[in-house]
Amino acid sequence: MSRRHLSKLCIQAEKQLAQLGQKREHSNQNVQLNRQQQQTLSQMIFTYRGAKEGKNVLLWQNSASMAQALEPMYQKLAQRETFLLQEHLRIDRLWRQQLGRQQGLKWFDTQLHLQDKARAGRSEQVLADDLAAIYYRNKS
Repeated sequence: MSRRHLSKLCIQAEKQLAQLGQKREHSNQNVQLNRQQQQTLSQMIFTYRGAKEGKNVLLWQNSASMAQALEPMYQKLAQRETFLLQEHLRIDRLWRQQLGRQQGLKWFDTQLHLQDKARAGRSEQVLADDLAAIYYRNKS
């Protein structure tokens, strides 16, 4: 595998990692937003259920009706949270796999670069030794 090809693969892996990172962040925000909505609804339901309007039966019935109307919304948000968490875990797994690929390619690229440097250094040393041998041969 050529270094140029490997460099292109590294760049592609970094782009894919960045894209998955954005998706991962977006899915995390969706989970957090859903949890905030669930918490708000839960507090509203608690407030409406706890409302004791004294002797005013109509206000008490309205509060009970509101609590009942909010329950299905809360249940839908709970179901949605399950889906959002599964999706977030799936994207997080993909992101981690891509991170491993990207780091592996980067490591491999670094190793090839170090090998090329060592090879070039050995070639220069061989050339210097050959020139020195020629110089001393001609001097004698």
